[in-house]
Amino acid sequence: MIRGEGEAIIKGVEPQEVFDFVLDPAQYTKADTKIVWVTKLGDTPDGMIAREDGKFLGRFPGSVVTRYRWEPPNRIDVTLEHGIPRTLHAWFEIEAAEGGTRIHHVETMDLGAPLGWLYDAVAAGWFARSVHQEVAEIARLMEAGERGRGAEAHAT
Repeated sequence: MIRGEGEAIIKGVEPQEVFDFVLDPAQYTKADTKIVWVTKLGDTPDGMIAREDGKFLGRFPGSVVTRYRWEPPNRIDVTLEHGIPRTLHAWFEIEAAEGGTRIHHVETMDLGAPLGWLYDAVAAGWFARSVHQEVAEIARLMEAGERGRGAEAHAT
């Protein structure tokens, strides 16, 4: 299993603004180099089912179906519903902090057998760096005035 983690204090923004930025694919894909787009497939009582189109190792295209569960404005939890890897779990913790908002983001992934150990060995460093950079870029973009539309960005 590989893991990436990042944390930042985003100055001058409220938790709801960070929550909305992360849920808006037009904004989020500016920060995350692994995700190309997120398309809502359906609503759930606490979030949505979505297709995430991405690039593994920043090069190889692929898609997975994920379940988003959220508790506005403090938590977004994403788990794999269908596709490869064997497991995928990502979450965002968002809370008010002095002068702004703290965002803590973690992603874990397990490709599974038979080549999971090889992928882990090759991709672990890239994956960890990409999640750390993603959080730093969210902070940079938001401090520069970028905002998102939240779940409204997925309205059909």
